[in-house]
Amino acid sequence: MVLTFFATLMGLGLIVYLVPFGEIAKTLNKLEPQRFSLALLIYGISYLLRTLRWKYYYPNTPFGKLFFTTSVNTLLNNLLPARLGEFSIFVLLNRYDKNLKETVKKILKVRLLDGFALLTLFSFAVISVNFNPLWASVIAISVYPTAVLLWNKLPLEQKFPKLKMDGIAFALSVGALFFKLFSVYLVFHFLPLDFLKFTIGFLGGEISTILPIHSLAGLGSYETAFSLALKIFTGESFKKGFEVGFLSHSFLLGGSLLLGLLSLPFLVRGKP
Repeated sequence: MVLTFFATLMGLGLIVYLVPFGEIAKTLNKLEPQRFSLALLIYGISYLLRTLRWKYYYPNTPFGKLFFTTSVNTLLNNLLPARLGEFSIFVLLNRYDKNLKETVKKILKVRLLDGFALLTLFSFAVISVNFNPLWASVIAISVYPTAVLLWNKLPLEQKFPKLKMDGIAFALSVGALFFKLFSVYLVFHFLPLDFLKFTIGFLGGEISTILPIHSLAGLGSYETAFSLALKIFTGESFKKGFEVGFLSHSFLLGGSLLLGLLSLPFLVRGKP
């Protein structure tokens, strides 16, 4: 928690120092209402795909309950520091399966799928930008089976489950992440970054959300990871990446806040 506190202070300091709020206001004035509405719809589709993935592991649980669970858990993960929001998913999903050990196994599998999906898209974007899309496609396709193979080679039988190739669940994970990425790019398409470079920054920011030093609401830590990924893999300036990261992060926080708050009453009342 001490690290999180300092990470939050540093993050806020970086935002104040690096974000030109006057320019940000001008950028926001360029937003097209129709495109923004479409982006919110696409962002919502990413939640539907993640819910379908939970449905894959909880086939007897109503889709609506899983959707509300996904929305509230995402909101808490985004707002609370140091991944504290992740505890909510254990509490919420344990209502649908009282076997805590099985719940933990399912959550671990889903989080690993999230990581493999992120690595797949990240490797494709980085290799495409720096080499060529053909090699990027070959390597990206090999990421998931290679990751499963390596995981199963680890001596973890006593504590963690073996993985199998769940093609459907993995495809849903990749789809959910891609729709989330595309929704943000659709809003800020006019910024001076092409789609592949934006993807690298976006996925760098996503990596920051799974780290234990994730600051309060990811303020500063998301933007820093976004801009570092761009700087390291594309050579873009840190300041420019930070500004784009700030805009992207703002959209994601707003979207998760909207869906999370709308879902919370239904989840509390237990409505399907």
